[in-house]
Amino acid sequence: MKVLLTLATALAAGSVGSLAAAAPMQPPMNNFNYAFYTCDDGGSFLMTYDDNPPKSATMTTNNDNKNYALKRQPVASGVQFSGDGAKFWTDGKSVTVDGTVKPFRNCKLKPS
Repeated sequence: MKVLLTLATALAAGSVGSLAAAAPMQPPMNNFNYAFYTCDDGGSFLMTYDDNPPKSATMTTNNDNKNYALKRQPVASGVQFSGDGAKFWTDGKSVTVDGTVKPFRNCKLKPS
């Protein structure tokens, strides 16, 4: 009986722990697979995502019309994609992009 009680307690603790694990944060999107951002100084770019939740994205910028192939990277907070020398990061409210011809700052999702 004591073994069954110990096993039941361990299973319950394991299930509670798995419920507490948070799902990965989603980047803001206009719909399932894209997001259009406008930034300070007239900059803008389009993010096209592969899946939900996204594992990779393509970023097309207005300052060089280049397509950047980005892969999702683990970060302590927010969401980050990087590749082709560029890095996209968001905390869900603000977005920054580095590594493009001109960095993008204070970017916001443009309503669709």
